[in-house]
Amino acid sequence: MKRSYGFTLVELLVAIAIFAVLSALGWKVFDYVVKVKERNAEHEAKLSQLQEAYQQILRDTVQAVPLTANINGEIQPALVLQNGRFNFSKTGVTDPLNQGLAPDERIEYQYRADEKKLYRLKFRNLNQTGNDQPDSSVLLDNVEQFKIVVLNPSESDSWPDRAADTNNKDSFAMLPRGIKINLAVSGTEYEWLFSLLNTDYLQDKKDGR
Repeated sequence: MKRSYGFTLVELLVAIAIFAVLSALGWKVFDYVVKVKERNAEHEAKLSQLQEAYQQILRDTVQAVPLTANINGEIQPALVLQNGRFNFSKTGVTDPLNQGLAPDERIEYQYRADEKKLYRLKFRNLNQTGNDQPDSSVLLDNVEQFKIVVLNPSESDSWPDRAADTNNKDSFAMLPRGIKINLAVSGTEYEWLFSLLNTDYLQDKKDGR
């Protein structure tokens, strides 16, 4: 008589238990890998936005010029830093399609703490009326802290300098040597320094061009 071979019930239960344990471990590993990938993608997106914001501010400050603005009939200094408000004149606008675009414009950085966002506002002309609407874009999200000071060379939280003669129009056309931005984004603090000495523009003015 031939003896039949097979698995006993106990062996089947042990095999099922081992398979269940391995499956659970495999799922945990897979879930961990997915979460790490998502965190890395989120980190890369935040880093990319931070780099783009830095490059945008760098381009703006490199093109800052000592030109006053006429806003609704009131002469504004080339750069204004008062009570957290920061705006300045810049040049470098190109007009390849001959649309009559002005070569200079007014830039403002506006931090809205309630939204935790840093906005960039762009007025397409230094001469504005109260009805002019700026182009607005978000430079940074998740901004928990934002502060700008001017460097001339010492730090100051206001410009024009309080000691400047406000009746002297030349003082309105002056720029500090640079600005310093301190900000905190998603729990990480940064300090950015930018020069405001547009040497090409100053040289052109000196040469009468």
